[in-house]
Amino acid sequence: MLLTLLFLTPLLYHLPQAVLAAVIIMAVIGLINFAAVKHAWQANKHDGIAAVATFVAILAAAPHLDNGIMVGAGLAIGLYLYRAMSPRVAILGRHADGSLRDARVHNLPPSEIVTAVRFDGRLYFANVAFFEDAILDAVAANPKAHALLVAGEGINELDASGEEVMHHVVQHLPDAGISLSFSGLKKQAVDVMRATGLLEFIGERNIYPTADDALEAIHSEAAARGLDDSACPLRPLAAQRFA
Repeated sequence: MLLTLLFLTPLLYHLPQAVLAAVIIMAVIGLINFAAVKHAWQANKHDGIAAVATFVAILAAAPHLDNGIMVGAGLAIGLYLYRAMSPRVAILGRHADGSLRDARVHNLPPSEIVTAVRFDGRLYFANVAFFEDAILDAVAANPKAHALLVAGEGINELDASGEEVMHHVVQHLPDAGISLSFSGLKKQAVDVMRATGLLEFIGERNIYPTADDALEAIHSEAAARGLDDSACPLRPLAAQRFA
C-alpha cells in the first residue's frame, strides 16, 4: 500500500472517478457489518447506540468522515462515563434457594432487622455522590431496620474520594440510630481503609468476610436486645453439617 501511494499514484491519474469510487466501495463495504451492530446491541444497549450513532454520523458528515468518527467516539466516552457514575446498587433479600439476591428483581420482602445493600462497581471520585445517595435512600426506604450491611464484594477499587464519603457515612449513620457493617471487602479496599485510619474508625469487628457472617452477628445483637427475628426474611442460614 505504501509503495503504491508513493510511486504508482501517477498511473491512476487517468482512471475515471467512477472506477476509483468502485475501488473504494469494494474496500470498505466489508466494514459494514450489521450482524456485529446487532450483537453489540444485544450485549449492551449503550454499545449498540454508539455503533448506530457512529454509522449515521459518518454518513451525515461525508465526505468529512473524521467528524462522524469524532461524534461516535465522544458518544462512546460519554456513555462509559454515565455507566461509571451510576453503577448498579441492589437491595438484597433472601431468595428461596438461600442465596442473597436483588430484592427488587426477585420481589423479595424487606427485613425489619437489617437492610443489606450491594454496590457493584469501583468506589471513586466519579460515583461517590451516587454511592452516598444510594445508602441514604436504602435507609430511608426501610426505616424500621436499625442495621445496615454494605456487601462490598463488587467494590474493586477505593480512592481518596471514596474513602472520604465512606468515612462520612460511617460517621453520621449512628447519629440516626443505624449500625453499619461491611462484608466481603477486597484487599485493595481494606488496604486503603487501613492506611487512612478508616478501618480503625469503623472497627474491625464490624467488617466480616461474608454477608452471611455479618447477618448472623447482626441478628445475634438484635436477639440480645430482645427483638424477635423469627420471621425476618434475612435471617442467617442454618449451619449445615456434613457427615
